[in-house]
Amino acid sequence: MRMSDLAKLAGVSKSTVSRALAGSERVTVETRERIQKLAKEHNYRMNVRARNFRLQEVSTFGVLLPSTGRPDWLASDPFVLEMLGSISDALEQAGGHELLLAKHSSNDPAWIEDFASTRSVDGIIVIGQSIYHQQLNSLAKSEQNMVVWGAEMPDQNYVTVGTDNIHGGYLATKHLIGQGRTRIMFIGDLNHPEIQHRRQGYLNALEEAGLEFHPHAEELVISNTLLDLPAFAQFLDEQKPDAIFASVDMLAISCINAMHKKGLSIPTDIAVVGYDNIILAQHVNPALTTVKQDARVAGHLLVEKLLELINEGKSSNATIPVELIVRESSEIK
Repeated sequence: MRMSDLAKLAGVSKSTVSRALAGSERVTVETRERIQKLAKEHNYRMNVRARNFRLQEVSTFGVLLPSTGRPDWLASDPFVLEMLGSISDALEQAGGHELLLAKHSSNDPAWIEDFASTRSVDGIIVIGQSIYHQQLNSLAKSEQNMVVWGAEMPDQNYVTVGTDNIHGGYLATKHLIGQGRTRIMFIGDLNHPEIQHRRQGYLNALEEAGLEFHPHAEELVISNTLLDLPAFAQFLDEQKPDAIFASVDMLAISCINAMHKKGLSIPTDIAVVGYDNIILAQHVNPALTTVKQDARVAGHLLVEKLLELINEGKSSNATIPVELIVRESSEIK
């Protein structure tokens, strides 16, 4: 039996098996005893020389991109691509570690645990909880070397790196209110905890200002970056918002393009604010006002936190500050 076979049997990574058999306190007593028992039952003996050699080799880290179950989902969100570039840079700076990228388009909740147990990776970075918060919580009990980009949840067992999405949503909406907008529409895929938090910030700002305009718009969103354009055009005719807060920049840019086709002036007729501050945001017409969350800082922090878990057996959540970047799409001069 190989170490990878034992890892699959135990439902943990090879690095966890290695530490457990070496008696490392980085692995919980329960997991350590379970792995040692399995090793004994299957007559597995660790090759110490091979282990010591492996620990000096370049490590491989899995980066997972969960979706919300759309088979045609593409890993093409510019913010995610910017973050992947940052993660790759950070791994190179940390010693040339390798990156194994995986995406998934079904709603099978077991896929994350399957990846962890069947792939020979030394740590895992997950880009967004999507609909898998409970599965991530379950995996965190056996797989210590995992960091998630996303919203900090009250009951989470795993380490997260993210931004204060509630505050970001509040900043975006408060800015629009400050521009005299009163019928502010929120657009976003609420399957994502981060988007739920951004909407909560939007609602907080409306309540603070004594405004209530938040019509049901979830059916307009095909995915986190795609908009149902015919439905959106009809919605504009029926609801007549004077401002839109889109939960990600790509949705905001889709809104701008659709409004151009209808002959609407931005921001005179409808102001638009996005979220992420992707590179493309400053190059659309008009340039997009957006809430900045720094993808470069995010990628480096994800790697830093993962290496802390590997080297020290523990780490903590990290929150990156957000900043409103005001451009022409929301402000009449």
